[in-house]
Amino acid sequence: MSDAITIRPYRPGDETGLLAGHNRIFPPRTMAHWLWKFRDNPTGLVHTMVADHEQEGLVGAYVTIPARVVMEGETRICGQCVDLWVMPDHRRYGPRPGLFVNLALAHYELWGGRGADQNAFHYGWPIATWRIGQKYLRDEMVRDWDFLFRELPPGGLPPRATSAELEVRRVARYDADTDALWAALAPTFQLAIVRDARYLNWRFADAQDAAYELFECRERRTGRLRGIAVLTQRDFLAPNGCFLVDWLLPADDLDATVALVATAEQRAAALRAPSLATLFQHRDPRFLGFQRLGFLVYGSTYFQVVIPFDQHEALFYKEHWYHTLGDSDLV
Repeated sequence: MSDAITIRPYRPGDETGLLAGHNRIFPPRTMAHWLWKFRDNPTGLVHTMVADHEQEGLVGAYVTIPARVVMEGETRICGQCVDLWVMPDHRRYGPRPGLFVNLALAHYELWGGRGADQNAFHYGWPIATWRIGQKYLRDEMVRDWDFLFRELPPGGLPPRATSAELEVRRVARYDADTDALWAALAPTFQLAIVRDARYLNWRFADAQDAAYELFECRERRTGRLRGIAVLTQRDFLAPNGCFLVDWLLPADDLDATVALVATAEQRAAALRAPSLATLFQHRDPRFLGFQRLGFLVYGSTYFQVVIPFDQHEALFYKEHWYHTLGDSDLV
């Protein structure tokens, strides 16, 4: 049983202790990874509540990655719950049920609400901590993670017929045209992470933990950007799978959809991946649209929860959240 633990917000200089604690619990990461993921996220906010022991230093952390979201026409902040940890010797510290819950409640009190730097909601995938989250931390389940996938035979699939008026090309980073695409699409979403160039470049082009391939679909004659997609190959669900981790184009733009899917299928085949997978929430028209393109539905053991800090109930998130794999740090 420990004593003399102070629960407080992150302050500059905590990075070394946070990284050391993380690396004792989870697979090791580098300082560059920590700085990219938390200090350098596009909001400029670090939402980490720490447990500071007077002799041992940091012995726990409740962590979210802040992100801007458009929410019924208003720009708000949300937080993805990630990398939560408490050292085993200190888990029972403080009022019941222990340090983990008390860290979370302190985080909620400071950063949950309607303030400019506060969260409208938290979200995550609490497979190991679901029961404690449901009982003590207001976790509400909003959806199972059902993937859309295509099996890829050796040698890949036959190339799809695509519009000759469009071209798909790989790019190193997204630019101001992506900002314009997002601005045009943002009013069509009741709830979505702000997918402007700054966010997408931070999340994918600058990532420290994985390699991503960024694609654009443009009109050949005018150069107008019609849509973007992000691809990666990871050992997730099955070895060496390819994933469309992010996707931004109008749901009714079939030509651009087919062009980007065709490119992803051929790229996955070139990488010798056994499958190409993605996901959208079940009520999004893209969920059915991808099935019409030959994708099947695979039910996984992952499920998503939300912790609202305003008037919205779980049904709002179930019905209206435009959600991709890129909204998580799992792929």
